[in-house]
This record gives sequence, structure tokens and C-alpha cells, in this order.
Amino acid sequence: MLRLSSTRLSVIAGSLLTALMSTSAVGHGYMDFPAARQEICDRDSGHWDSDDGSTIPNLACRASFLTSSWTPLVQKHEFAKLITDYDSQSAVELAVPDGLLCSGGDPAKKGMSLPSPDWQKTAIDPAANGKLRLTYRASTPHNPSYWKIYLSNQNFDPAVDELGWSDVELIAEFGNLPLTEINGKKYYQMDVTLPTDRVGDAVLFSRWQRNDAAGEGFYNCSDISFGGVLPPTEWISLGSVVKSSTVAEPGDTVWFRVFNGQGSEQIFEKLPITSSNDDESVWASELAEKVNAEFSDIARLGIKQPDDTVIWDSTDLFSNLVYVNDKAATFQLEVKKPALNAPPVLSGPSSLEVQSGKSLTFTVSATDPDSPSLTFSSDKGTLTASGNTANVSFTAPVTDSDISVGIRVTVSDGELSDSMVVNVNVSGEITDSTWDKDTTYMAGDTVVHKGVTYKAQWWNQGQEPGATEVWVAQGGDKIGEWSASKAYTTGETVTYQGSSYEAKWWTRGDVPSAGGPWKRQ
Repeated sequence: MLRLSSTRLSVIAGSLLTALMSTSAVGHGYMDFPAARQEICDRDSGHWDSDDGSTIPNLACRASFLTSSWTPLVQKHEFAKLITDYDSQSAVELAVPDGLLCSGGDPAKKGMSLPSPDWQKTAIDPAANGKLRLTYRASTPHNPSYWKIYLSNQNFDPAVDELGWSDVELIAEFGNLPLTEINGKKYYQMDVTLPTDRVGDAVLFSRWQRNDAAGEGFYNCSDISFGGVLPPTEWISLGSVVKSSTVAEPGDTVWFRVFNGQGSEQIFEKLPITSSNDDESVWASELAEKVNAEFSDIARLGIKQPDDTVIWDSTDLFSNLVYVNDKAATFQLEVKKPALNAPPVLSGPSSLEVQSGKSLTFTVSATDPDSPSLTFSSDKGTLTASGNTANVSFTAPVTDSDISVGIRVTVSDGELSDSMVVNVNVSGEITDSTWDKDTTYMAGDTVVHKGVTYKAQWWNQGQEPGATEVWVAQGGDKIGEWSASKAYTTGETVTYQGSSYEAKWWTRGDVPSAGGPWKRQ
């Protein structure tokens, strides 16, 4: 066996550097099941242990290595071609020519397009009636995009023929696909139907095309085998489905998961528990029925019979076991409690300042990990909400003295709520005043009080202008809103319920709208 030389090590380093530089610029992916050729070779390994490929166990992968070195492996995510006119089939066939379909049109990956009887094949189970779920590893997901899945025709022999466009037939097309996360990795999955009358070996050819200006598309070949006799399934027990300590209550959810030897999730079933199936024998039977019907090629739940079939026995609950056909597989059965609804949390200013009669706007925000839809309300002002924030506009009342107004804001997620009070401190109107309650005033003296000029009719001290008869407001001064406790003399004006009135003679306590001493202006 030849060991790696320093020259070859530098080639590896250069190939890895090129791959890393390439990965920073473009997206990646490859067919994981049925595994693409480059993935098969990567799994078999042996490429890094020799110069001549003698450590590579698969002869097809070894032939590829001798032709293309490490390139197909270090760029296994990027069997890609840029085709700006990607909706034109002729443009695609020109860029990805015959003999390079399995190489993504890249001559540097020519080894993956070499014919060989030794390409490792995925057996197609005839019992599946042609149904096959494709799983595509999405190292860097891309949407918008579309998919085309081809199958080689009956005349094509992958052992001796290089794949060309005339050798494949389109069997399925897909648009944007949702991502599926399996064991922490992102995949695209799609179900295709294969012909049920095929026999022998074939190639499944996939094209994943991005809808972008560059026209990046990914091309993979997966070798499959129809019809051959599949080895009998050997069912291996992983232990009891249900243990005596397993308790599920209404509102809980039972999670059943199976992982293969590589840690990839093969089965993930969630079974809601209600009052109608909370008995463990009932929900366990429901779970077994679902798994045995939908995943019988991977796992079965029940008791193994003499003929190696596995049948669920609801009368002997704890004797039912989990059986798999992968010796390295594992399973988990967990009872998940419902997540408790946490109340929303509201935040905003605790206090604000504003002048008498002026307006202000403040913002509050809320967080709620359980609900993206929140409802806001306030007991004063005008509220407008958007998402998890709300703005409250408020006009302060007109006041001569300082006051505080509390505005209660509430947020609700439909079940729970939170509220806070924002205290708005309103400053009273600032008016000039020369009147002093401790000063003695003589007849004819004038003062300004709350913006109004008054003249004393006789000697006084401590009697507030506007509240006693000794003071008379002077003409031309705005009196303001009528007060029942104030005395008014001839010519003074007031406002009442939006109208202006003028006193015809001295008055106090007479409502302006009732007439009498008042004349409406």
C-alpha cells in the first residue's frame, strides 16, 4: 500500500482550500437517499490513506479517485453548474453534456460519471409499489427553486454506459419544497413513484435548480436496483415500548423516535393524549398501529411471532417490544408535558411631564414567548398598536394647579394579561399675579391676578380678586370660564358651554344661559 506523499498532501490541501473558497460563495446539497455516488464514496472512505487508491474498498470509487482525485469528495455538496438561461433545456444540456451528468457538468469530477458494475446500489423494495421518498441534504437551502427527477431507461446499463440526456426520462417535478430538520440537519424530502415493472439496475438523476440570476443548479446520480431478491429482514429488539413508569395524561404528547446507526432520525411520531386515550393500553395501541402501518420497513412494535412477524398484543402491554432492522439503531419514547402559557410582560415609562392643556405620546412594548398575537388597551387617551408595541396619545386637562393623571395600559394574549400605570404629571397654567393676600389695598388700587386686571372698590386685605365683590375686573381683560362663586360687574365677559356672555349689571351665581343679568354675545 502506498502512503501519502508530501506532494499529494499539498494537492489535498489545495483541493480543500478550493472547496472552502467555493463554499463561501454558493449553496450546496446532495442526494442523501438514495445516496448519490459522491456520498457513497465518502461513506466508504479510504480516499485519504493512499496515493494510488488501494485503500478505497469500492472499485467504482477507486476508479473515480484515479481519474478525479479528491475533488468529488471535497466538493460533494457542489456538483453544480451556473446556467443563466436555466429554463431552456437545450442550454442545460449544452452546459451539462452527455457523459458528465453524474459530475454536474464538471470535467474535474469526471470520475463520478465513469460506468462500473461496482457502483453501490440502493435496493428498491417491490412491496412499496413503486413509492420512494427522496431525501436531499440541504447544506445551504435555497428558495425559490425547483426540482426535476429523472430515471434512466431500460436500455441503459450503468455497468458499461456513461449517462446521457437521451438515457433518462423525467418522472417527477417539484416547485419550492419545505425544509425538514432531521437530527439537527436540514433536508428536502419528496415522494416519487417508480415504475413497478422495471428490473435490473438503473440511475436516478436529480436536478435542483435555483431561480436566481446566476442560474445555479445541482446535479446528482444515485444508483438503484429494481426487483432483486431483498435479504430477509432480521428484526432486532431494542426493549419494551412502554415501561411501568411511563405515565401520560390528557394534554400530554407522546414522542416516539427511531435513529439509525449514524444518528439520523428515521421515525418521529407525535401522539396527542386526550381523555379518550389516556389509558396506556389505548394510546400505546394507537402508536403501534401508526408505526406498524407507516414505517414497517424500519421498525415494528409488538411481539415477535414464530414466523418472524411482529404483532401488537394489547392484552400483554409490557411484553410488546420495539423491533428494528438496523443493529446500530436506537429509539426514544418520551412523554412531553404541555408548555405552560406565560403571561405577557409590559414595559414603558413610569411617569411623564406635560403642561396644562398640552398633548403627549408615549410608547409601551410587551414580550410574550408563547403568543405572537397581543392586544393592547388603555383607559385614557387614544391607543394605536402594531405588533408588540403600542403608542398612547393623551391631551392633558386645562388646570391652574399641578395635578397627576394615571393612565392604565393593559396587554393581553387572550388568556393572561399584564398592566401598568403611567403617571402623567400635569403642570398648572402659569399666570402673572401681583396680588398679595397680606397687602392692604385702598379704593382705586389695581392688581393682576390669574391674568386678569382688577380694581379695588374699597379698602381690603386678604380678599382674593375674582372671588369677592371688593374687586372689579377691568374691561378688555379676558375673564375666562364662568364661575358660580365669582362676582361679575357691568361689562365683564365670560364663556359658558362654548358661548360668550356679557354682564349687564352686577351678578354672582346667575347662570349665563338663563338670561337675566347676562347677554349672549
